[in-house]
Amino acid sequence: MTKKQMGRPIDRSKDRAILRAASTLMFAQGPQAVTMEAVADRAGIAKATLYARHADRDQLLRAVIEAESFVMTRSLGKSPRTQDELSTALLTFMNSLSKFLASKRYQRLMQAMAFSSQAMAGARKTIYQNGPQRTHQVLSAYLESAATQGLLQCAHPDRSAELLLGMMMGLDLVRTAYGMPAQRRLRADREQHMRCIVQDFLALHEIRIDAAAATGCLPPSLGRAGCSSVVTEKS
Repeated sequence: MTKKQMGRPIDRSKDRAILRAASTLMFAQGPQAVTMEAVADRAGIAKATLYARHADRDQLLRAVIEAESFVMTRSLGKSPRTQDELSTALLTFMNSLSKFLASKRYQRLMQAMAFSSQAMAGARKTIYQNGPQRTHQVLSAYLESAATQGLLQCAHPDRSAELLLGMMMGLDLVRTAYGMPAQRRLRADREQHMRCIVQDFLALHEIRIDAAAATGCLPPSLGRAGCSSVVTEKS
């Protein structure tokens, strides 16, 4: 019998329980609440089991954020071959990310991090590097691959990726900092806004939206209908 056969099979249910517990604590109370003791207790496992999978809080936070980031960027995992694939993938990504940014759990995390102590500087850096920074890198690589396929003009993928993310966040970034609700809380409003942003972004990168729509190359989801409406923010 080999050494691999002699070992116990990995219990993936414990991995999922650990990530759920750490995610719940982090998004409810901030990174300072994610201690090895608290996570083990909430997941219903022994601390030794937790340490066997994650050496410290930094590794645990990284795993949580990477899991969240993967869900939002998975539509960008394959290089687009057509304008239809490019448009659809960007819209899927934008809808997923905007839903997350409009959520109460994200707003609670931002507020908790804003009031966290200097001792949490390392944790905040880990969250940034494996969340926003990684998302930007994935988007940049996707835009570069689309440019290589001749689907858009993108001489500076990093800059273009940051532009698209900035277009999506808009004033909601400021609203979150002030503890105000996101402007477009309804799913239909968010998705309509994302369609307009993707359309404008592609136009800036020399994708001729009208010509593409006329020839049927543009997905119906990116048609111009409805993109001129404005959602008025309530005081």
